[in-house]
Amino acid sequence: MIRLALLAGYLVLCATWVPLVLSRATWVSRLPRAAMALWAGLVVAVSAGAVAFGVLTARHVRWHAADFVWCCTRLLDALAGHLVVILCVAGALSAAVVVLRGVIVGTGTLWRLRRGWRDHVDALDLLARPLGDLPAVILEHTAPAAYCVPTKGGRVVLTSGALRRLPPGTVTAVIAHEQAHLRGRHHLMAALAASLARAFPHVPLFRLARPAMARLIELAADDHASRRCRSETVATALSVLVAMPLGVGALQAGAEGASERIRRLRRAPASGGRQAVAAMGGFLSTVASSALIATWAWVGGC
Repeated sequence: MIRLALLAGYLVLCATWVPLVLSRATWVSRLPRAAMALWAGLVVAVSAGAVAFGVLTARHVRWHAADFVWCCTRLLDALAGHLVVILCVAGALSAAVVVLRGVIVGTGTLWRLRRGWRDHVDALDLLARPLGDLPAVILEHTAPAAYCVPTKGGRVVLTSGALRRLPPGTVTAVIAHEQAHLRGRHHLMAALAASLARAFPHVPLFRLARPAMARLIELAADDHASRRCRSETVATALSVLVAMPLGVGALQAGAEGASERIRRLRRAPASGGRQAVAAMGGFLSTVASSALIATWAWVGGC
């Protein structure tokens, strides 16, 4: 029982206090990929841990039924057989509800996004034109904007208003930013964060992960573009683009915290290798700690 209580305490800590601290941390802007991995690790750890807790609760009640009955009154003793069964079923159902709720909301969200992406690509095929030899298309629109649509193969879209206003040499930086979204599968991270926030709105981890991921994927894409071009070039391009949402579910270059990103780009971002190592370490350590605690609770008989 003590081990089960410790597992519950660990899950509460990871679902409440840790995301509050992480959402206020200042280092995440220096290592956005590491912060994204840590958020993802927390989500995986808490989701899997909640399922494990439900299963372990059912197992504990079943294995320790005799102790439970001994501690009950005579009235409960008469009903103990039924009560144990009810508690076992409740533990298993709590695990199933977590999984089903997340799967249903997540599947629905992704289906709606994919349908919107397909419809938007169909419109682009009719309205947009290729941008010379560059891997992007031009959409006639007065607003200066750039975004990507994560369908098969991916589409990078620049408006004609953006091309007219972007200084020479900055278009490549904008395309590199959008390609970073496509290669990093940032749309899946954003969709997962949005789905969990809708499925479990009262859990601080899932509620805070959504805006945090939206910010961090933009910072990570800025870093990728600044390694392809100069950081000052990326900052100049970003200052031109206006945060106007174009397209369904699209990831847009100027959509999240442009002023903060411009200031950050004028400082030297962390190297890609350093971020990759920190990201892998943060994700693995978070998930491994949850797995170790759940295994410890299981092997120790709760």
